[in-house]
Amino acid sequence: MFNVQPSNDAPITTTNGERKMGLMSRIFGGGLSASASSGGQLANDGTTHALDKNKVLANTDASVPSPTHANFSSIRSVPVVVQPRYFNKQEADSLRILAKQKRVMAEASKTAYKSLKSIDTDDTEVHTTHRRYQSKIARNEVSKLQANAQLSKDLHGLRPQYAELHSEVKSAEVNAANAINAIKQSYGC
Repeated sequence: MFNVQPSNDAPITTTNGERKMGLMSRIFGGGLSASASSGGQLANDGTTHALDKNKVLANTDASVPSPTHANFSSIRSVPVVVQPRYFNKQEADSLRILAKQKRVMAEASKTAYKSLKSIDTDDTEVHTTHRRYQSKIARNEVSKLQANAQLSKDLHGLRPQYAELHSEVKSAEVNAANAINAIKQSYGC
């Protein structure tokens, strides 16, 4: 049975220093297991990147069904009656009471699973929206770096002109100094 208390979902730190999410931790007894490590991987071209396919395609939680991880367990509240038999009054009454309890629990379970599906759908919406945001930020960063690279190329292209201007100014400075010295010498200074 879940005992859910309202939470602000702020991370909490356990006694061993592990961080867990509030509500999810209370419901499911553990932290979320999305991989956050980002080690470099050598690419075929000799560069490194953090796009390890095993991390990119890893389940967001170890218990999520996938082709490599499936759980086919079921629920059976009473044992299967494998051969015909008679039931006594006490057994029949007990089964009737259990059937009523299971009906109530089944309705509650349907409501709970409907809520869990809704929550997971909302989590997925936030997840995909965040990934689209990250993708846009990454594309914008490349655009900014392309603009920086273009400016750098333009500035490097101007270096010869700057060198020529520097040479012209230096030559003009030398010519002016020579002219001034010539005037001083003509006056005997």
